[in-house]
Amino acid sequence: MDFFEFLFSKKFLKHFLIAIGITVVLILITLQSLSWYTKHDEYIIVPDFRGIYVQDVTGNPDNRNYQFSVVDSIFDATKPKGTVLSQDPYPGSKVKKNRTIYLSITSFVPEKTPMPDLRDLTLRQAQSMLESSGLRLGKLIYIRSFDEDAVQNQLFGGKPIKAGTMIDKGSMISLTVGMGAKAAELKQADSLEEGIPE
Repeated sequence: MDFFEFLFSKKFLKHFLIAIGITVVLILITLQSLSWYTKHDEYIIVPDFRGIYVQDVTGNPDNRNYQFSVVDSIFDATKPKGTVLSQDPYPGSKVKKNRTIYLSITSFVPEKTPMPDLRDLTLRQAQSMLESSGLRLGKLIYIRSFDEDAVQNQLFGGKPIKAGTMIDKGSMISLTVGMGAKAAELKQADSLEEGIPE
């Protein structure tokens, strides 16, 4: 019997089909075992942790199916310190049990920024520079000066603050602003009032 006769013999075909059957069964068992081991079809939905204090997220027993890692802290004067700003995976995502959720929170310690020099700038320019430095515009105090709408001084906590001074982001800066022509009108009105006999 030559090779080709053996290849098409019933004995060979029988053993070949048995080998294929065993291989298929082994593959199915392996795939089923992997599916069971990795819990392929078992998912849990990620809740929305944004706006919640990080200690309330990590200490809540309802969140025991997740691991948490704080990866970033960002200063935001409009949000309470220590609250979750963003998360990865996003709320509503399907994840496996014990998945790590990466959190970004608001910083407990404000970032510092150098106080810009706003003197002699227009009010609009000064406001823009304050915003770009992460500071907020406080009170506007108009004083008699020929420079209309020009910043005469910058105040923090009611006291002058020098340019370059390190200050917390989100701080309120008050400005004294010149009245320009309005000051001359007020001065003239005051003079007229002084000249009126009682």
